[in-house]
Amino acid sequence: MLGLLLTVVALSLYVAGAAALDIVAAGKALIGDSRRLDASEVEEARRRLTRADETFDSLPARIVGWLPIVKQNFGALRAVAHNSVPVVDAAADLGEALQEVESKGILSEGAVDLALLAGLDGPLRTQASAMSGLVKELGAHRNGWLVPPLWSEMDELLGRLEKLQTSLGDAAEMVALAPKMLGAEGERTYLVALMNNTELRGAGGILSGVGSVTVRNGRMSLGDFQYYRQLADEPPYRKVQAPADFEEHFGAYQADTTRWVTATSSPDLPDVAMVARRLFEVTAGIETDGVIFVDPRGLAAMIPPAAKIQVPTTDTSLTAEELPAYVYQAAYSELGGAESRRRDSLIALGEAAFDVILERGFTRPSVLRATGEAFAGGHLSVVAFEADESRVLEESGLSRDLGVPHYDGVLATVQNIGGNKLDSYSRRSVHHACRIDGESAASCVTEVTIHNQTPSGLSRFEYQYRPYGLFKNVVEIYVPAAAEVVSVEVGSEPADFFEAREDGFEAIGVYVELPRGRETAVRVAYDLAPKEGYALEVIPQPLVEDAELSVELAIPGGWVTEGPEGIERDDTAVWQGKLDRVLEFSAGPSEKSGLSAFWEGMQRFMKEPVF
Repeated sequence: MLGLLLTVVALSLYVAGAAALDIVAAGKALIGDSRRLDASEVEEARRRLTRADETFDSLPARIVGWLPIVKQNFGALRAVAHNSVPVVDAAADLGEALQEVESKGILSEGAVDLALLAGLDGPLRTQASAMSGLVKELGAHRNGWLVPPLWSEMDELLGRLEKLQTSLGDAAEMVALAPKMLGAEGERTYLVALMNNTELRGAGGILSGVGSVTVRNGRMSLGDFQYYRQLADEPPYRKVQAPADFEEHFGAYQADTTRWVTATSSPDLPDVAMVARRLFEVTAGIETDGVIFVDPRGLAAMIPPAAKIQVPTTDTSLTAEELPAYVYQAAYSELGGAESRRRDSLIALGEAAFDVILERGFTRPSVLRATGEAFAGGHLSVVAFEADESRVLEESGLSRDLGVPHYDGVLATVQNIGGNKLDSYSRRSVHHACRIDGESAASCVTEVTIHNQTPSGLSRFEYQYRPYGLFKNVVEIYVPAAAEVVSVEVGSEPADFFEAREDGFEAIGVYVELPRGRETAVRVAYDLAPKEGYALEVIPQPLVEDAELSVELAIPGGWVTEGPEGIERDDTAVWQGKLDRVLEFSAGPSEKSGLSAFWEGMQRFMKEPVF
């Protein structure tokens, strides 16, 4: 019996090992940029996966493959191999389509090649369908008979593939809608809002310039770009219709009036876009179909690295890498402060940057990657007003809709109410800690620390008032609307605060004055009602320099956590890094069953202290 058992184990390991090696080798062959897939690499991956699939028809596999446990584990491995082949084939076709886009250039001399763009639709949908099939099969083959290592690997693979499946679906929908958005069915006009993060607002930066882009059959043309005061009324300002929560929250700043400068006060970009659209109609007489929001970091991301942009009225020319720092700091010394020369030059600089982008396109991999990162960090956003386009942009995260958190959510914003240009010298860190009990309310704390690093020697226009370098900020910490706020503190002292509802969040606001060289912390503690599982979404405010984020989640025994790469999992899940994109965390009871659940329980038991 012992000899028979050893034979079964040996044969099982031989079959599983051979198949697993082929699957791993196929995965390694396909790691990297799909546009760089070599035909030989794709063929090698496909050969490996096919061989892994065929391994389960071999004599050793047939001898032991009918046995309980062995059967289920072989079935799971075979599902990976068999259903990965269509994904590989689809990836090869998509890679060829993307290479064609890159070689020909989808945007050149101010026009988008709509036919070339349409060529991505079929390969994207095929890839999305193949990925959906693989995800479905992997989910069906996860069961209690899987050995713990295989369950863990499949669980991790399934998590990655589900995210890819969502991204592919979003991309396919975007490509399908793109021709319409680019004027294939009639001329489209988009308002362009230029923001400057040296003076913060909820959406990112103060609205410094306003322009437009018109598109017809893919061909783009720039309208006039103007300093916001050229569009603003003299007091008394005219009001425009605004969403109810926007008007209630930011009406005190006159954000819904033809004052213009405070229009970007809300972090909910679709609301800001609606207000900006109506302001543009009232003051410029131009109707728009959407709004493009961009700050210096977002603008720089779209500019080809080798391009040089001349700063008007100067001998200075800037690369993409140099542009943000120039706008944030150097422009004040070279162009002056409250002077028309600086304002006009910076608006012209933004317009010139768009000219370069439209002329040269942005299909190079480095530019596409940088543009994607700018969208993720909120430095570049697009809002459309037609319902189907708006939905896809929101689902893709491109419109920065605040929305409703699944359970827990965090967003920290600063409104600079001092009118100075010192926010490029602010450094921020966000710490979120939550103790989660599966049977009672979760207790959470969000702490935002701001450090005033204003240097000496700045111009009067930059620091505005005495004492030199003083921050005058309204700091708002957004918590779920369903949360019960327990305390609000500045430093270690209880603070007066106000509350304002926006979408599914409640903004807890405090006024903070922060002298140069000092730091302070704003702390909000709150409770959340019981719920099966925990989900957290952390949203960035676009800054000159990204905030640091740390998350600590104390979870019940037997729960598992998921989050960004680098998360440390134990009884407390810990993550630290840059808040340069929307970050999602989740925790809940383990889905493992059978052998894997037994092994996990044994591991927890062995960790329990004896005394």
